[in-house]
Amino acid sequence: MEPFAARLLKLVLDKCQGASFSELRFISDMAPAFVDKDGPHFIDVAYLSTTLVHELHQTCLMLADDPVADSEASATYTFFLRRLGRVQCKYQRRGNVASLILVRDSDAAETIGAIRPKKRPSLRAKAKPESKRKRD
Repeated sequence: MEPFAARLLKLVLDKCQGASFSELRFISDMAPAFVDKDGPHFIDVAYLSTTLVHELHQTCLMLADDPVADSEASATYTFFLRRLGRVQCKYQRRGNVASLILVRDSDAAETIGAIRPKKRPSLRAKAKPESKRKRD
């Protein structure tokens, strides 16, 4: 995993925590942004290089649900992030411009915790063997 790209992704997720956004945008020569019903909101970090957007793509690609054909130009895949839920990722590179767009699944507006079965109560007494009965 690209350590700087992973830290940047975590930083962006931390900065937009609590916001009700539908997508995250990482576009070269721009600051990262999240989009909500009011439009895009840029996050105050350094502008992204084409190489860094590609490294972000490689980081997300490792989380993909299914194998993705390795293409330098474009890729679309899905994965799960604990903070966002199911995410569809779209990567495109044209010349010196790269973009990575993470779109929330329409059903993943809220992250729902896993449903775990209740733990059964432990037995408190030892089992005793049945006494032999007389058969009539």
